[in-house]
Amino acid sequence: MDLELRTQHHDTYKDLMTRVVNDLFSFNDTQQQRILQHYYFSEAVFSSPLLTTSGTYNIRHILLLWRTLNKYPPRVDNVCFDGETCVVFLTQRLCPRAVPLVQLELPVVVTLRFRETDLDSGLLKIAEHNESWTLEGLIQSVPFLGFWYDHVVRVLMGRVLSTSGAMIHTAVDRTSQQDLSEDQKLLLLDATKHGQGNLKTKKPPV
Repeated sequence: MDLELRTQHHDTYKDLMTRVVNDLFSFNDTQQQRILQHYYFSEAVFSSPLLTTSGTYNIRHILLLWRTLNKYPPRVDNVCFDGETCVVFLTQRLCPRAVPLVQLELPVVVTLRFRETDLDSGLLKIAEHNESWTLEGLIQSVPFLGFWYDHVVRVLMGRVLSTSGAMIHTAVDRTSQQDLSEDQKLLLLDATKHGQGNLKTKKPPV
């Protein structure tokens, strides 16, 4: 089942993609496998900050591993689709099964890039699946670490960089003033020499 460029059964692109995304990231193995089989190219590429792989066989195993290690499925916050690229904003709810009391939320952006199955076929499948998250998002997902990062590290770095910038500005300004003073001295010296030369060449009155 390919994704057709035109809508069917009064479904909009976004409605269809929302269902596809929800099934893809659900912890239902049957739904997830169906999406990979019908909406992905068999050689589709999966990438994230930690790894890169290709093929729906490997992608399914990665999703299965995540589902095994984590207690809750991610929460899909928003789905944007322009006909060629689908951008999914979701929140990974990190809750290891071995430590169920630990629950963290990590913002993740998933980009699904489509291409036509054949030239001018009008049928699309997912060729690239990219998941991205930032170190800042990971740090802020840990309550105490996030507070320390926001109120100590970032504030301290702001002060350090501001002070460093002020010192550099002062040094540059002082150097510029010294250079200007040297230029003024040279101009004054040249003017003095020029004036003395005129006095020497001027003929005395008869």
